[in-house]
Order: sequence, then structure tokens, then C-alpha cells
Amino acid sequence: MCIRPAVPSKAAFTLIEVIMAMALIGFILSAVYGVANAALQLGKSMSTARVAETRISNFVTQWRDYFETMDPGVQISAGLEKVARGASGNLFIAGGHMPFAWQRQLSLADAVEFGVVRNRESKDLSLMVRHFKINPKARTPGEYDLIAELPVLEGLKQMQWQFYEPVEKKWFTSWDPKKNPQPPLFMKLKFAFNADPREHEYTFWIANDLAQVSTPQAAPAGPQ
Repeated sequence: MCIRPAVPSKAAFTLIEVIMAMALIGFILSAVYGVANAALQLGKSMSTARVAETRISNFVTQWRDYFETMDPGVQISAGLEKVARGASGNLFIAGGHMPFAWQRQLSLADAVEFGVVRNRESKDLSLMVRHFKINPKARTPGEYDLIAELPVLEGLKQMQWQFYEPVEKKWFTSWDPKKNPQPPLFMKLKFAFNADPREHEYTFWIANDLAQVSTPQAAPAGPQ
């Protein structure tokens, strides 16, 4: 009986081939992971952008709906105090129905204030809305008690407003009710975010009872 030595099978792999196959598999897995991670990041970025756009759209719609249906006798004052860099000062509205009222209690407020504050750590600006009620026990007329406060826009780089006076036909960065007891005809709102290179600008017509203005005019092109 003759015993012959076993012949190596052609299907066997050498150590080098196994290492190369493992390296190839690792490369493919890393590429798949990279593509999947990029897709997740893109989806997250698009979702964040959609949320931001929706928030801006709701913010602008609230302003437009309020100004176009504003009650007669509303008093507006703005920019009469020291402000943060990149802001135009607080906007104070007294009388009439209240804008940005997320509760029924706030719709019954006597005044609302929009103030821009700076975060000490991030240095970002935030637009805060504050609702007030007149204190019946106050000794001085016009004193208000804060009943609610909420950030409306955060992460801002800039938040400014301007007001158009129809008699002088000029834009102003402040509005003093002592000099101008009637509301302005237009308000221009300009703001930008630190994480977004775009600058947002909107102009709102303000319903008022100015005798000189019978119908809404086209908003002037730019401030003076």
C-alpha cells in the first residue's frame, strides 16, 4: 500500500491574503460608516434649519397680524434707554390687545415690552418678551408688575428696529410718545443670527388713526 503526502487545497488562503481581506473589509465598513454619518448630520442640519425657519416665520406672522389689527390709542415707545451693542433698545407697547400672548392671561395684560439682552457666557443676544399688568396699589401712575417673560429669539447677532414718521417722511431708530403720540406708519425689523450668515429684514404697516394717512402707503426704500 502506497501512502502519498497530502496536497494543499487550492481553496486555502495565506496569512497575507487574510490580512488583505480584513483590511479591505475594514476600509469598506469605514466608508459605509462615513456615508451614513454624513447622511445623519445632513438630516440633522436640515431638521434644525426647518425648525429655525418655522420659528422665524411664526415670529414675523405674529408681528404682521398684530400691527395690521392694532387698536386705536395704543402707545409705542422704543430706543429711549441704553442698549446692548447690535440692538436698538427696548420696544414698549401699552394699551389694546397684546401681541405674543401664549396664554389667555397674557392677552389681558396692560403692556408688553420687547427687550434685547446679552448672554454673559456666549455673548449672544436674545429677544425677550415681557407682559405687564398695572399695579392698582402703585403710588405713581404707569407703574407695572411683570407677569410673564419668555425668550422669543435666541442666538442673535443683531436685532434692530426702525420707525417711519409719515409727516416728516423719515426713518427713526427711536420713537418717543411725548414727541409722537401717534404710532408710526411703518416699522422695519432687521435681525441676524450668529450661526446664520443671512440677514433678515421685514417691514410692517401699522394700523393707526393718523389724519394725514387715509390708506396704506408703500414702505419707503431705506432709512435716512
